[in-house]
Amino acid sequence: MSNPNSAGDNVRPGLKAGRVNEFTLIFKLKPGGAERLRKKIASDSNFQSHVDGVGTVHDLRFLIFDNDTRLLFASTFDGDGDAYIEDFGAYIPDYIDLAFGETEGYPGIKSPDFKDFLVKNQVTSTHFYSAYPNATVKDVWKALNVKKGMDVLLDAASS
Repeated sequence: MSNPNSAGDNVRPGLKAGRVNEFTLIFKLKPGGAERLRKKIASDSNFQSHVDGVGTVHDLRFLIFDNDTRLLFASTFDGDGDAYIEDFGAYIPDYIDLAFGETEGYPGIKSPDFKDFLVKNQVTSTHFYSAYPNATVKDVWKALNVKKGMDVLLDAASS
């Protein structure tokens, strides 16, 4: 695990383990934003396919806390942080606007200030662990497809 925030580095916040990075944001919610956000997220039945479309997201989560006044967004992803943020706009812009639209100062995903807004609200985790630090999401998907094929062959051989 390395800390890219050592003196002299011009790198965005966040820890890295192998090819995997952590991404943690903490936002202040607009008044009433927690309840609106819960409803918006609950109404999206295509969440999994939206995020799968990015192709680099290992996991992500939202947590509303501090008596519904703040939002934590945490994810783990492959590759470069700037590319990850750009993928938000390319693959899931409506979802990002839906999710972050209830936070104070959110400029919208199409704004030239979007990246700066995220970085302003980004924090580096105290510690970051990845069970598979050198396996990308696509590596895992490939391995699962190979396993599926092997299961079919092994089932056929035992019949």
